[in-house]
Amino acid sequence: MYEIDTTDFENFTFPSYAPYSDSQDVAPCKQEESKVFDKHFVPAFYSIVFILGLLGNGLVIVVTLTQRSQKIQSTDMFILHLAVADILLTITLPFWAVQATSGWIFGEAFCKIVASVFKINFYAGTFLLVCISLDRYVSIVFAVQIYKKHRLHYVHWSCLAVWCICVVLCIPDAMYYSVNFESRTNVTECEPHFPPSTSKNWKASLAFLYHICGFLIPFAGMMYCYSHIVVTLLRSKGFRKHKALRLIIAVVVAFFLCWTPYNVVALLDALNMLGSFEGDCSFQQNIDIALSITSGFCYFHSCLNPVLYVFIGEKFRRNLAELLVRTRLCPNLAVPYVRRPASTRSSTWSESGDTSMSGLY
Repeated sequence: MYEIDTTDFENFTFPSYAPYSDSQDVAPCKQEESKVFDKHFVPAFYSIVFILGLLGNGLVIVVTLTQRSQKIQSTDMFILHLAVADILLTITLPFWAVQATSGWIFGEAFCKIVASVFKINFYAGTFLLVCISLDRYVSIVFAVQIYKKHRLHYVHWSCLAVWCICVVLCIPDAMYYSVNFESRTNVTECEPHFPPSTSKNWKASLAFLYHICGFLIPFAGMMYCYSHIVVTLLRSKGFRKHKALRLIIAVVVAFFLCWTPYNVVALLDALNMLGSFEGDCSFQQNIDIALSITSGFCYFHSCLNPVLYVFIGEKFRRNLAELLVRTRLCPNLAVPYVRRPASTRSSTWSESGDTSMSGLY
Protein backbone atom coordinates (compact mmCIF):
# COMPACT_ATOMS: atom_id res chain seq x y z
CA MET A 1 0.00 0.00 0.00
CA TYR A 2 2.86 2.36 0.87
CA GLU A 3 6.25 1.78 -0.72
CA ILE A 4 9.60 1.83 1.02
CA ASP A 5 12.74 3.38 -0.46
CA THR A 6 14.85 1.63 -3.05
CA THR A 7 16.90 -0.24 -0.45
CA ASP A 8 13.75 -2.24 0.27
CA PHE A 9 12.43 -4.30 -2.56
CA GLU A 10 9.00 -5.05 -1.25
CA ASN A 11 5.80 -3.27 -0.43
CA PHE A 12 4.77 -1.88 2.96
CA THR A 13 1.23 -1.49 4.20
CA PHE A 14 0.23 0.82 7.04
CA PRO A 15 -0.61 0.54 9.92
CA SER A 16 1.59 -2.45 10.74
CA TYR A 17 5.23 -2.42 9.88
CA ALA A 18 4.86 -5.18 7.32
CA PRO A 19 8.45 -6.01 6.53
CA TYR A 20 9.96 -7.77 3.57
CA SER A 21 13.22 -8.85 2.08
CA ASP A 22 16.05 -6.35 2.07
CA SER A 23 18.30 -8.39 -0.15
CA GLN A 24 20.18 -6.27 -2.65
CA ASP A 25 20.50 -8.94 -5.33
CA VAL A 26 16.82 -9.75 -5.79
CA ALA A 27 14.85 -7.93 -8.43
CA PRO A 28 11.91 -5.96 -7.01
CA CYS A 29 8.42 -7.23 -7.71
CA LYS A 30 6.21 -5.07 -9.86
CA GLN A 31 3.40 -3.46 -7.89
CA GLU A 32 1.12 -2.13 -10.59
CA GLU A 33 -1.74 -4.47 -9.74
CA SER A 34 -1.84 -3.65 -6.02
CA LYS A 35 -1.37 0.06 -6.73
CA VAL A 36 -4.29 0.14 -9.14
CA PHE A 37 -6.42 -1.68 -6.57
CA ASP A 38 -5.46 0.79 -3.82
CA LYS A 39 -6.18 3.75 -6.08
CA HIS A 40 -9.80 2.63 -6.43
CA PHE A 41 -10.48 0.87 -3.12
CA VAL A 42 -8.77 3.11 -0.57
CA PRO A 43 -10.42 6.48 -1.41
CA ALA A 44 -13.91 5.00 -1.66
CA PHE A 45 -13.79 2.87 1.48
CA TYR A 46 -11.90 5.41 3.60
CA SER A 47 -14.43 8.09 2.66
CA ILE A 48 -17.28 5.93 3.95
CA VAL A 49 -15.45 5.15 7.19
CA PHE A 50 -14.53 8.83 7.62
CA ILE A 51 -18.13 10.05 7.31
CA LEU A 52 -19.70 7.32 9.45
CA GLY A 53 -16.98 7.44 12.10
CA LEU A 54 -17.08 11.22 12.37
CA LEU A 55 -20.88 11.41 12.64
CA GLY A 56 -21.34 8.46 15.00
CA ASN A 57 -18.53 9.23 17.41
CA GLY A 58 -19.20 12.96 17.26
CA LEU A 59 -22.77 12.31 18.37
CA VAL A 60 -21.49 10.14 21.22
CA ILE A 61 -19.29 12.97 22.49
CA VAL A 62 -22.04 15.60 22.23
CA VAL A 63 -24.66 13.48 24.01
CA THR A 64 -22.28 12.35 26.74
CA LEU A 65 -21.05 15.86 27.54
CA THR A 66 -24.53 17.42 27.48
CA GLN A 67 -26.48 14.80 29.41
CA ARG A 68 -28.57 16.10 32.27
CA SER A 69 -30.43 13.09 33.61
CA GLN A 70 -27.28 11.50 35.06
CA LYS A 71 -23.78 12.57 35.91
CA ILE A 72 -20.93 11.28 33.78
CA GLN A 73 -19.83 7.96 35.27
CA SER A 74 -16.74 5.81 34.78
CA THR A 75 -18.00 3.84 31.79
CA ASP A 76 -19.18 7.05 30.15
CA MET A 77 -15.68 8.46 30.55
CA PHE A 78 -14.06 5.43 28.92
CA ILE A 79 -16.55 5.62 26.04
CA LEU A 80 -15.90 9.34 25.72
CA HIS A 81 -12.16 8.70 25.34
CA LEU A 82 -12.92 5.84 22.93
CA ALA A 83 -15.01 8.16 20.77
CA VAL A 84 -12.21 10.76 20.75
CA ALA A 85 -9.69 8.10 19.70
CA ASP A 86 -11.97 6.85 16.92
CA ILE A 87 -12.55 10.39 15.63
CA LEU A 88 -8.83 11.21 15.57
CA LEU A 89 -8.20 7.94 13.75
CA THR A 90 -10.83 8.62 11.10
CA ILE A 91 -9.58 12.19 10.59
CA THR A 92 -6.28 10.79 9.30
CA LEU A 93 -7.92 8.53 6.70
CA PRO A 94 -8.46 11.25 4.04
CA PHE A 95 -4.71 11.91 4.02
CA TRP A 96 -3.96 8.26 3.26
CA ALA A 97 -6.72 8.23 0.65
CA VAL A 98 -5.11 11.20 -1.13
CA GLN A 99 -1.74 9.45 -0.99
CA ALA A 100 -3.21 6.36 -2.64
CA THR A 101 -4.40 8.45 -5.61
CA SER A 102 -1.95 11.34 -5.95
CA GLY A 103 0.96 10.69 -3.62
CA TRP A 104 1.80 12.64 -0.46
CA ILE A 105 1.29 16.37 -1.01
CA PHE A 106 1.14 17.64 2.60
CA GLY A 107 4.81 18.06 3.47
CA GLU A 108 7.35 16.45 5.80
CA ALA A 109 6.07 17.77 9.13
CA PHE A 110 2.49 16.76 8.41
CA CYS A 111 3.71 13.31 7.39
CA LYS A 112 5.12 12.69 10.87
CA ILE A 113 2.12 14.25 12.59
CA VAL A 114 -0.50 12.27 10.66
CA ALA A 115 1.41 9.00 11.00
CA SER A 116 1.86 9.53 14.76
CA VAL A 117 -1.75 10.55 15.36
CA PHE A 118 -2.92 7.53 13.40
CA LYS A 119 -0.82 5.06 15.39
CA ILE A 120 -1.62 6.63 18.77
CA ASN A 121 -5.35 6.32 18.24
CA PHE A 122 -5.04 2.96 16.51
CA TYR A 123 -3.64 1.56 19.78
CA ALA A 124 -5.81 3.73 22.04
CA GLY A 125 -9.06 2.41 20.59
CA THR A 126 -8.05 -1.18 21.37
CA PHE A 127 -6.69 -0.45 24.85
CA LEU A 128 -9.79 1.50 25.85
CA LEU A 129 -11.96 -1.46 24.86
CA VAL A 130 -9.91 -3.53 27.31
CA CYS A 131 -10.50 -0.90 30.02
CA ILE A 132 -14.25 -1.10 29.43
CA SER A 133 -14.09 -4.90 29.59
CA LEU A 134 -12.12 -4.82 32.86
CA ASP A 135 -14.50 -2.26 34.37
CA ARG A 136 -17.47 -4.49 33.55
CA TYR A 137 -15.68 -7.62 34.75
CA VAL A 138 -14.86 -6.28 38.22
CA SER A 139 -18.24 -4.63 38.75
CA ILE A 140 -20.33 -7.62 37.61
CA VAL A 141 -18.26 -10.65 38.66
CA PHE A 142 -16.97 -9.30 41.97
CA ALA A 143 -19.65 -6.64 42.60
CA VAL A 144 -16.88 -4.13 43.23
CA GLN A 145 -16.98 -0.52 42.08
CA ILE A 146 -13.46 0.39 40.99
CA TYR A 147 -14.38 3.99 40.24
CA LYS A 148 -16.68 5.03 43.06
CA LYS A 149 -18.10 8.54 43.11
CA HIS A 150 -15.42 9.83 45.49
CA ARG A 151 -12.68 8.03 43.53
CA LEU A 152 -13.76 8.98 40.02
CA HIS A 153 -10.36 10.57 39.41
CA TYR A 154 -9.01 7.02 39.09
CA VAL A 155 -10.69 6.71 35.71
CA HIS A 156 -8.88 9.84 34.54
CA TRP A 157 -5.56 8.35 35.61
CA SER A 158 -6.43 5.11 33.83
CA CYS A 159 -7.19 6.96 30.60
CA LEU A 160 -4.03 9.06 30.96
CA ALA A 161 -1.99 5.86 31.34
CA VAL A 162 -3.55 4.47 28.15
CA TRP A 163 -2.70 7.59 26.16
CA CYS A 164 0.86 7.67 27.51
CA ILE A 165 1.44 4.05 26.51
CA CYS A 166 0.09 4.79 23.03
CA VAL A 167 2.39 7.81 22.67
CA VAL A 168 5.40 5.63 23.56
CA LEU A 169 4.36 3.00 21.01
CA CYS A 170 4.18 5.63 18.25
CA ILE A 171 7.73 6.94 18.76
CA PRO A 172 9.06 4.97 15.73
CA ASP A 173 6.45 6.71 13.55
CA ALA A 174 7.54 10.14 14.75
CA MET A 175 11.20 9.24 14.22
CA TYR A 176 11.24 7.34 10.96
CA TYR A 177 8.25 8.47 8.91
CA SER A 178 9.32 10.89 6.18
CA VAL A 179 8.40 12.03 2.67
CA ASN A 180 10.30 10.35 -0.13
CA PHE A 181 10.07 10.40 -3.91
CA GLU A 182 9.84 6.86 -5.27
CA SER A 183 11.36 6.74 -8.74
CA ARG A 184 9.87 3.35 -9.61
CA THR A 185 6.31 4.66 -9.29
CA ASN A 186 7.04 8.35 -9.88
CA VAL A 187 5.10 9.44 -6.77
CA THR A 188 5.99 11.06 -3.44
CA GLU A 189 4.90 9.08 -0.39
CA CYS A 190 4.83 9.40 3.38
CA GLU A 191 6.39 6.16 4.62
CA PRO A 192 8.81 4.80 7.25
CA HIS A 193 12.50 4.90 6.37
CA PHE A 194 14.60 2.84 8.76
CA PRO A 195 18.40 2.70 8.66
CA PRO A 196 19.32 0.30 5.80
CA SER A 197 21.58 -1.84 8.00
CA THR A 198 18.80 -2.52 10.54
CA SER A 199 15.72 -2.11 8.37
CA LYS A 200 14.66 -5.75 8.48
CA ASN A 201 15.14 -5.98 12.26
CA TRP A 202 13.15 -2.79 12.84
CA LYS A 203 10.26 -3.96 10.68
CA ALA A 204 10.14 -7.46 12.13
CA SER A 205 10.31 -6.20 15.72
CA LEU A 206 7.60 -3.58 15.23
CA ALA A 207 5.37 -6.01 13.35
CA PHE A 208 5.44 -8.56 16.18
CA LEU A 209 5.13 -5.79 18.79
CA TYR A 210 1.89 -4.73 17.12
CA HIS A 211 0.56 -8.30 16.91
CA ILE A 212 1.26 -8.95 20.58
CA CYS A 213 0.40 -5.58 22.17
CA GLY A 214 -2.20 -4.41 19.68
CA PHE A 215 -4.19 -7.60 19.20
CA LEU A 216 -3.28 -10.79 21.07
CA ILE A 217 -3.07 -9.36 24.60
CA PRO A 218 -6.17 -7.10 24.25
CA PHE A 219 -8.23 -9.88 22.67
CA ALA A 220 -7.16 -12.37 25.34
CA GLY A 221 -8.06 -9.83 28.03
CA MET A 222 -11.47 -9.17 26.54
CA MET A 223 -12.19 -12.89 26.19
CA TYR A 224 -11.19 -13.52 29.80
CA CYS A 225 -13.35 -10.70 31.18
CA TYR A 226 -16.43 -11.39 29.08
CA SER A 227 -16.31 -15.17 29.53
CA HIS A 228 -16.42 -14.71 33.30
CA ILE A 229 -19.21 -12.14 32.95
CA VAL A 230 -21.23 -14.63 30.88
CA VAL A 231 -20.79 -17.33 33.54
CA THR A 232 -21.90 -14.88 36.23
CA LEU A 233 -24.98 -13.88 34.24
CA LEU A 234 -25.97 -17.47 33.59
CA ARG A 235 -25.71 -18.30 37.27
CA SER A 236 -27.73 -15.28 38.33
CA LYS A 237 -31.45 -14.74 38.23
CA GLY A 238 -31.15 -11.13 37.13
CA PHE A 239 -33.77 -9.95 34.69
CA ARG A 240 -32.76 -8.97 31.15
CA LYS A 241 -29.65 -11.12 31.37
CA HIS A 242 -30.31 -12.53 27.89
CA LYS A 243 -30.18 -9.01 26.46
CA ALA A 244 -26.85 -8.47 28.23
CA LEU A 245 -25.53 -11.74 26.80
CA ARG A 246 -26.47 -10.65 23.28
CA LEU A 247 -24.54 -7.43 23.78
CA ILE A 248 -21.46 -9.28 25.03
CA ILE A 249 -21.54 -11.68 22.09
CA ALA A 250 -21.93 -8.77 19.66
CA VAL A 251 -18.93 -6.94 21.17
CA VAL A 252 -16.63 -9.97 21.03
CA VAL A 253 -17.73 -11.10 17.56
CA ALA A 254 -17.36 -7.59 16.09
CA PHE A 255 -13.85 -7.22 17.50
CA PHE A 256 -12.85 -10.69 16.28
CA LEU A 257 -14.26 -10.27 12.76
CA CYS A 258 -12.81 -6.78 12.26
CA TRP A 259 -9.32 -7.38 13.62
CA THR A 260 -8.47 -11.04 13.08
CA PRO A 261 -8.30 -11.06 9.23
CA TYR A 262 -5.79 -8.20 9.16
CA ASN A 263 -3.61 -9.74 11.86
CA VAL A 264 -3.54 -13.10 10.08
CA VAL A 265 -2.54 -11.52 6.76
CA ALA A 266 0.00 -9.17 8.38
CA LEU A 267 1.53 -12.11 10.27
CA LEU A 268 1.96 -14.03 7.00
CA ASP A 269 3.53 -10.90 5.58
CA ALA A 270 6.04 -10.67 8.44
CA LEU A 271 6.89 -14.38 8.24
CA ASN A 272 7.48 -14.00 4.51
CA MET A 273 9.93 -11.18 5.19
CA LEU A 274 11.79 -13.34 7.72
CA GLY A 275 12.13 -16.08 5.10
CA SER A 276 9.95 -18.60 6.92
CA PHE A 277 8.55 -19.61 3.52
CA GLU A 278 9.17 -18.70 -0.08
CA GLY A 279 6.75 -16.24 -1.65
CA ASP A 280 6.90 -15.17 -5.28
CA CYS A 281 5.75 -11.83 -6.68
CA SER A 282 2.23 -13.13 -7.26
CA PHE A 283 2.00 -14.13 -3.61
CA GLN A 284 3.30 -10.72 -2.54
CA GLN A 285 0.75 -8.86 -4.66
CA ASN A 286 -2.05 -10.94 -3.17
CA ILE A 287 -0.74 -10.11 0.30
CA ASP A 288 -0.65 -6.39 -0.55
CA ILE A 289 -4.27 -6.42 -1.74
CA ALA A 290 -5.38 -8.50 1.24
CA LEU A 291 -3.68 -6.04 3.61
CA SER A 292 -5.54 -3.13 2.03
CA ILE A 293 -8.91 -4.87 2.41
CA THR A 294 -8.41 -6.28 5.91
CA SER A 295 -6.93 -3.05 7.29
CA GLY A 296 -10.13 -1.37 6.10
CA PHE A 297 -12.09 -3.75 8.34
CA CYS A 298 -10.00 -2.55 11.30
CA TYR A 299 -10.86 1.06 10.58
CA PHE A 300 -14.53 0.19 10.10
CA HIS A 301 -14.57 -1.06 13.69
CA SER A 302 -14.34 2.58 14.79
CA CYS A 303 -17.75 3.08 13.15
CA LEU A 304 -19.19 0.06 14.96
CA ASN A 305 -18.08 1.20 18.42
CA PRO A 306 -20.86 3.81 18.80
CA VAL A 307 -23.44 1.22 17.76
CA LEU A 308 -22.13 -1.55 20.02
CA TYR A 309 -21.33 0.50 23.10
CA VAL A 310 -23.81 3.37 22.98
CA PHE A 311 -26.67 3.41 20.51
CA ILE A 312 -28.16 0.11 21.68
CA GLY A 313 -28.23 1.43 25.26
CA GLU A 314 -31.56 2.62 26.62
CA LYS A 315 -29.90 5.35 28.71
CA PHE A 316 -28.12 6.80 25.69
CA ARG A 317 -31.31 6.83 23.63
CA ARG A 318 -33.05 8.69 26.43
CA ASN A 319 -30.24 11.27 26.70
CA LEU A 320 -30.24 11.70 22.92
CA ALA A 321 -34.01 12.26 22.92
CA GLU A 322 -33.67 14.81 25.75
CA LEU A 323 -30.97 16.64 23.80
CA LEU A 324 -33.12 16.79 20.65
CA VAL A 325 -36.03 18.18 22.67
CA ARG A 326 -33.87 20.77 24.50
CA THR A 327 -32.28 22.01 21.27
CA ARG A 328 -35.74 22.11 19.60
CA LEU A 329 -34.52 19.95 16.74
CA CYS A 330 -37.38 17.57 17.57
CA PRO A 331 -39.49 19.49 20.12
CA ASN A 332 -42.36 17.02 19.99
CA LEU A 333 -40.22 13.91 20.36
CA ALA A 334 -41.34 11.65 23.18
CA VAL A 335 -38.53 10.97 25.63
CA PRO A 336 -38.48 7.23 26.38
CA TYR A 337 -38.96 6.15 29.96
CA VAL A 338 -36.10 4.07 31.29
CA ARG A 339 -36.55 1.85 34.28
CA ARG A 340 -33.63 1.40 36.62
CA PRO A 341 -33.14 -0.17 40.02
CA ALA A 342 -33.71 2.32 42.82
CA SER A 343 -30.46 1.32 44.51
CA THR A 344 -28.27 1.96 41.49
CA ARG A 345 -27.27 4.87 39.29
CA SER A 346 -27.08 4.32 35.55
CA SER A 347 -24.65 5.81 33.09
CA THR A 348 -25.28 6.79 29.50
CA TRP A 349 -25.45 3.18 28.34
CA SER A 350 -24.40 1.22 31.42
CA GLU A 351 -22.91 1.87 34.79
CA SER A 352 -19.79 0.07 35.85
CA GLY A 353 -20.74 0.71 39.42
CA ASP A 354 -24.10 -0.93 38.92
CA THR A 355 -23.50 -4.47 40.04
CA SER A 356 -26.88 -5.65 38.88
CA MET A 357 -27.42 -7.21 35.50
CA SER A 358 -28.62 -3.88 34.15
CA GLY A 359 -25.06 -2.69 34.27
CA LEU A 360 -24.35 -4.27 30.90
CA TYR A 361 -26.71 -2.42 28.61
